[in-house]
Amino acid sequence: MKTLVINLVFTLFSFCTAYGPPTLAHPYKRRQVVDVNTTKKLLCPVEANPPALNQWYKDGDDVNGIWDKFKILSDGSLRITDITMEDAGNYLCKAVNGFGSYSVNYTLIVKDESTGMVKQDNNLYPKSDSEDLSKDGASPHFVHKDKMKRQHFARPVSSSVRFKCKATGNPIPHIAWLKDNEVINNHGKKPMWTLKLLELTKAHSGKYTCLVNNRLGSINYTYTLDVIEQYQEKPELIGPHPLNTTVDYGQQASLQCKVKSLIEPHIQWLKLLENAKVENNQSTIKVGKELFVVLKTGDVYSIPNGTFLNKLVINRATEEHNGMYICLGANIRGYTFKKAYLNVRPNPALSEMTSDTSSSSLPLTIGVPTCFALIAVTIAITLLHRRKKTNNSSNINKGPRFNAVPTTETESFPSMHSNHPTNLHVNPMHGVPHPNLYPGLPNSQYTGISNNQMFPSSMGSSKNHSIDFYTDISSVSQKQHHHHHHNTPQFSSSQYSS
Repeated sequence: MKTLVINLVFTLFSFCTAYGPPTLAHPYKRRQVVDVNTTKKLLCPVEANPPALNQWYKDGDDVNGIWDKFKILSDGSLRITDITMEDAGNYLCKAVNGFGSYSVNYTLIVKDESTGMVKQDNNLYPKSDSEDLSKDGASPHFVHKDKMKRQHFARPVSSSVRFKCKATGNPIPHIAWLKDNEVINNHGKKPMWTLKLLELTKAHSGKYTCLVNNRLGSINYTYTLDVIEQYQEKPELIGPHPLNTTVDYGQQASLQCKVKSLIEPHIQWLKLLENAKVENNQSTIKVGKELFVVLKTGDVYSIPNGTFLNKLVINRATEEHNGMYICLGANIRGYTFKKAYLNVRPNPALSEMTSDTSSSSLPLTIGVPTCFALIAVTIAITLLHRRKKTNNSSNINKGPRFNAVPTTETESFPSMHSNHPTNLHVNPMHGVPHPNLYPGLPNSQYTGISNNQMFPSSMGSSKNHSIDFYTDISSVSQKQHHHHHHNTPQFSSSQYSS
C-alpha cells in the first residue's frame, strides 16, 4: 500500500512538471516589412506539452484554409503568397492546449517600390526615407523640452539670438519657422532645428514660432523677441544674495545670485584660489594679485521686473570647498560683483579620531615629566638623609684632641689658592634651577582672508587663459568642466527654486 502511494505521488509530480500551457520558444521580430508580389512566412514560435493547436487571425478575423493565398503549415506557421497591399495588417497566432493558450502578434507592412506607397495599420501613404519601417511610428516630441522654458528674450541692437526647437519622431519630423504667423524661408534640405538671427535691428522684434510635424502628428513652440536700443547701465546685484553660508561636512551647499539688468546678463561664479596651485583644465582669472578659478555656471532664469537668477550648488560639501566665492554679473556696458564666504564644518569622523589621539597622548604628556620629577625628589631626599647621617656620625666620634708627635714625613695638602687643578663634585640639586614641569600648550595661529579685501577696478586674465568677460567667459567656463578626473572640487548649477 505504501509503495502504491509513493508511485502515485511520483506520477502526479511528473505529470504536473511535464505538462503545461504553451510558452514562447524564442524571441521574434514583431514588425515585418515585405514587398508586393512576394511570399512571406510568419512563424508561431511556441512550445507546449501536450502539443498546441495553432489558429491564425488577421485583424481579428479567422484565416480559413479555403483562402488560396493563406496556408497554415504543419509546424503551425502561416504562409502568405502573392502579397498585395491589402494583405497589410495585424496578424495573431493563438496556440491552445488543455492547459492554456499563448498568443504571438505580428504587424505586416507592405510597400510598393513602383508606386512609392506604403500601407500599415490600414493607412496608405507615400514612402519616406526619413521613416524606419522596422520601428514603431512616433509623433514628434521636443528633445530638450526642459531647456525651452524661457520664451521671452530681450537683446540690444547689433547683437544676436538663437531659438532652438530640436525634435524627434518616426518618421523624422519636418520643421518650419514663422515670424508673426508668416513663414520664414528655410534654406537647405536638413531640418533647421535652430534659428539664428544676427545683427539684430528693431525690425527683428516679434514672435517666432516653430512648427514641427510628421504623418502622425504636430507640435509647436513660440518665442518672443524684443530688440532694444543700446542701454547705458551695467548690471546691478540685488541683495542680500549671495550670503555667507556655513554647512556641515557632506551636506549640500548653495549660493544664490540675483542680478537686475535691462537684458539678460552673463552671470559667472568665481572661487578664490588660496593655494595658488592651478590644476589642469582649470580656467582662471587674475584679479590684481589674486587668482580666481572660473566655475561651471548653469542656466540663467528670468523672473519679473527685469531680474535674473542663478544658483551655484555643491552637492556634497567638503573642507576643500571652503573659501571666498564671487558672483559676477556682466553685460556689454560693464560688470558688477559681490563676494560671499562658504564655511564647511570639519568631518565629524575625523574630529573624533583626532580627539581620541589627543586624549590617549595626554597621560603621557603629563605622566612622563611627573615621573622624572618624583625620581629627582626621591634622589634628593636620599642624598640629604645620607649627609645628615654622616654629620651625626662625625659628631659622635669627636673627643679631646692631643698634639701628635711629628714624624719625619709630613702630609701636604694643596692650598685653596693653588693653581693646581682639583676635582670638585657639586651636588646637582644645589644651585641648579628646576625646569617648569607643566608647560602650557602654545596657542594655535589662525590666518584667513581679510574681510577688507576689495575687488580691483580692472580685471586681467591669467597667462594661461585669455578671457573676455561678456563674450568669452561663458564658453570657457562651459568647456573647461567636461573633465572631472582631476582632484579638484566639483561644482554644479541648478535651477532656482523659490
